[in-house]
Amino acid sequence: MDRLFPLAVVVALAVTVIVPIPSRAQEAAAPAAPAAPPAAPSSVELTPIIIEAQRIGAVGPGLSSTGANDYGITSTDIQQTPQGENTPLNQLLTQMPGVAIDQNQQIHIRNTEGPQFQYNINGVLIPFDINTNPPFVNMFNAMFVSKMDLLDGVLPSRYSYATGGVVDIQTKDGCDDPEGGRLSMMAGQRGILQPSMQYAGCADGKLSYYLSGMYAQGNNAFSSATPSPNPISDITKLSIIFSSSASNNQLPNVPNLTPQFTLNGYNAYASQAINSYLNFRDDLGIVMLKSTPSADLTWQIAYAAHSISQDFKPDNAGELIFQGVASTASHDDLDNTLQGDAVYKTGAHTLGTGFYLGEYDITANDRSLVFPVDAGGNQTSSSPITVVNNAQAVNIVSGLYVDDLWQLTDRLKLNVGLRADTLTGFTSHTQLDPTINLTYDLVPDTTTVHAGFARYMQVPSFQGISPTASAAFAGTTAEGPAGKSTPIVEDDFEWDGGIVHHLTDQITLSEDNFYEITNHYLDTGQFGVVPIFAPFNYDYGFIWGAEAAIAFKTDTLSLYANATTGRNIQHGVSTGQFNFPADELAFINSHYIVLDHQPLVGASAGATYQLEPFTFSLNATYSSGLRAGFADFEKLPDVIQVNAGVQYDIAVPGVGKVSDRLAVLNILNRVNLIRPAEGIGIFQSAYGPRLTLLNTVTIPF
Repeated sequence: MDRLFPLAVVVALAVTVIVPIPSRAQEAAAPAAPAAPPAAPSSVELTPIIIEAQRIGAVGPGLSSTGANDYGITSTDIQQTPQGENTPLNQLLTQMPGVAIDQNQQIHIRNTEGPQFQYNINGVLIPFDINTNPPFVNMFNAMFVSKMDLLDGVLPSRYSYATGGVVDIQTKDGCDDPEGGRLSMMAGQRGILQPSMQYAGCADGKLSYYLSGMYAQGNNAFSSATPSPNPISDITKLSIIFSSSASNNQLPNVPNLTPQFTLNGYNAYASQAINSYLNFRDDLGIVMLKSTPSADLTWQIAYAAHSISQDFKPDNAGELIFQGVASTASHDDLDNTLQGDAVYKTGAHTLGTGFYLGEYDITANDRSLVFPVDAGGNQTSSSPITVVNNAQAVNIVSGLYVDDLWQLTDRLKLNVGLRADTLTGFTSHTQLDPTINLTYDLVPDTTTVHAGFARYMQVPSFQGISPTASAAFAGTTAEGPAGKSTPIVEDDFEWDGGIVHHLTDQITLSEDNFYEITNHYLDTGQFGVVPIFAPFNYDYGFIWGAEAAIAFKTDTLSLYANATTGRNIQHGVSTGQFNFPADELAFINSHYIVLDHQPLVGASAGATYQLEPFTFSLNATYSSGLRAGFADFEKLPDVIQVNAGVQYDIAVPGVGKVSDRLAVLNILNRVNLIRPAEGIGIFQSAYGPRLTLLNTVTIPF
């Protein structure tokens, strides 16, 4: 039967304290006893520490000050999407160039695997493994966002560990927008019920606070396993950010599967009756101290603590009969990171330096029921045996960087940097990465071109590593080919170049091209029924792509459109061979294959029109289809999703502005196949959402 299977609770809190502290020079210059001292400022504006976040161009796509591509949206833009602030962050990202969506709402940026991008929140790099948490648990919701930028291309040397790009988020500030509180209730088809609240305020211009909370339930967290609309399932500035999420999920099922194995005591078992559970707990805390002791110097230091747990509870009988393995898996990751950055401006140079130190403590406890097999792989007993496969490691990631943004002329800038990184734990690696990027104002204030090169070090996803899996499952129905179980670091060389042109004050166009040589490209896949993704490496390959974007904006009308094309092509499997069928492994080791992360052609577009008291919105995404099947030979059908929304605002005396928003997802009610049941690292079919009606009422308090 159809029923609700995901439940999620997300709470986020941001607190900022601004403490004006005069410099020694200011103290010395101050009069001893002024007759009429000026009033203290209500707030102190601090110089941004992250120089790449200063965007060139106020409309549409642009460039950061260091020449990286910058695709940004504000809280106002978010409000004008069909779902408004209830839009998941991954859905907002799909409206940007180079971004594709996969099963269970997983994001791919520039043909890279899902974990290969970083979050940067208020200038602090978030621990890497937050990206390994499937995106249906929204650790950060759109309510929390004041501004979000996707930075990709040649990034400055502050970034190295994730090659796809950086999602740079500025959270709301109660002193900038002391909007008080708002309560919202979204409800709609597919069992969706999502109450939320947010509260912002400011005390004396120095203490800013912002709190958001959300509870969500519905049957659309995992991609449906069938085309059915309903999935089948049994100055000195101190900043503190805390976010917590909890999610309980039942996995979707496929009906009428044929049993593959025999189990004592069971003559028949319906595949649609399988009850498997995947539960998440995710907690993040950040404390940051930032200071601008002079007009030329800004520094910050930040500590982040992160805990994530994934617990899978199988249906032992069902999974043994249909998969030959039933695993109870508990994976925990406790992280502590410390990072510091400083920026000093002197003449034509903006110098930056910093460090990163991260401890990732991983514990994986896996207990599996499997059947014994003979040398030919045939089941020899209907009584399962138990295999225990545990792993533990403390992984240390450390890095140092230096960076210089050099204004060579009024129109030409050069960003150069160098960083050194080291990884120890499950795997060890040391790497030196240079960055160089030129930005030239071809036509001042109108047309800017950029080109650059960077080397990147991609860190494996720690949480899914299982060094002893190959040996542990030998001679069972979970056996795979021999090979190296522990993934290694990916080493990439990227070239990027493009142009941004402001056609008018309302219209901006951009075009960008990139080419990347990869060594030991990191990928992840769900190999078997346990939906905890395991990392592995291809041997070598390359990635290419091109992106184009256009944006138009007036006071009442906003339009945008993006188009992307590209391929990720790899050869050979250098780690994780255990996860592949022997014939497919042999083929990949002797041929180039096209990976399944992104379509050959992707596009997105949207429009917003304001006619007080109404706001009308429309957005759409297109994909020419991902790859699937044996060695990704199969090309899937096109995917098209169009969403629409309308919001009505009314001023209620004694209450304030009350809003009612109606949103329609997939208004064409298309059956969109994202994944089939066969493919590299694919366990079962995944379909996009069907037509869904949602209504949200928001009341201030």
